[in-house]
Amino acid sequence: MVAISLYDSITQKEFVPEVIEEFDIRGLTWRTISYYYHPGIYEEIYNRESNIRIIKKAKEVGANYLLIRVFYNGTENGGLIGNDTEAEQCLKNAISMAHDQGMKILLVPYVESRDYWDKKWVLSEEVWTDTVLKWAEFAEENDVEMFAPGVEMNLIFEENISWRWFKEILPKIREVYSGRIITAEHYDVDRWKILDEHNAFDGYDCIGLTFFPRKEYDGVSDIRSFEDYASYMEEEAKTIDMLSEKYNISCKLAVPMGLDYWKGSYEKQPNPDAAIVAQATDMGLNILKSHNFTGVFISHWASEPDHFGTRADVEIMLKRHWIKME
Repeated sequence: MVAISLYDSITQKEFVPEVIEEFDIRGLTWRTISYYYHPGIYEEIYNRESNIRIIKKAKEVGANYLLIRVFYNGTENGGLIGNDTEAEQCLKNAISMAHDQGMKILLVPYVESRDYWDKKWVLSEEVWTDTVLKWAEFAEENDVEMFAPGVEMNLIFEENISWRWFKEILPKIREVYSGRIITAEHYDVDRWKILDEHNAFDGYDCIGLTFFPRKEYDGVSDIRSFEDYASYMEEEAKTIDMLSEKYNISCKLAVPMGLDYWKGSYEKQPNPDAAIVAQATDMGLNILKSHNFTGVFISHWASEPDHFGTRADVEIMLKRHWIKME
């Protein structure tokens, strides 16, 4: 008798639970490692074994989308460091495996915003435009369902560039990509307002902002209670409600949603406990549902080395939201 492989096993009916369609888009971040790039990293995190494992876990909690990042390091003079050949090969295989299991994909070319905000790096507008269009073509060739032209670009580009770039890149993407094009922009500072003032959200298929709650206490970013968390989530959800109505865009997304700060600065405690993240995410999902959000992409969720190690707190919580229990 031929043994059933791990990959074959996830196709068996017993691994396909009946889902609760709390949101049309129930998305999860595939891998959280995105910074810093080094040669061989795609094979390390998008290899066949780990792909099988993450797809299986995503299906078991009722997700229907996975967020994949193509990531780069920046440079001081506007350039990017990465390996597109390595990325194309590994991501093509990962996307194909996900599609075979009925999962849809959000693809995002990505460079960490922190070092641009801190003025350590700058990013050439032309370099990023070429990068985005390259991956938009890749998304089309690989039947990717959703695409964003970066994450938090309103922090990465200067204020007088970001809004214009968002308006100009959209028609260029549409020339090469036929799927949904979304935004995934930063909310915690007022840069999103500059995009809005110049109508830069106009024409996108979905309005998405990143949901990573924080408040300022004595000049320090912090979240000190679940009440803080809920207040932040409500405020941002109402902002997206406003943008949705203004631009007549019904698709509203939290992309991605996570929790960095908890009872102390990020530098002191960068990774809140899995149980805290599970409780906060539970609250966040309920708030987004009350605002009739189309979907969510959750940042850290899995019992994986780059998520929560062996802890499955968030997975257990997600099953209560997205899986019909007997």
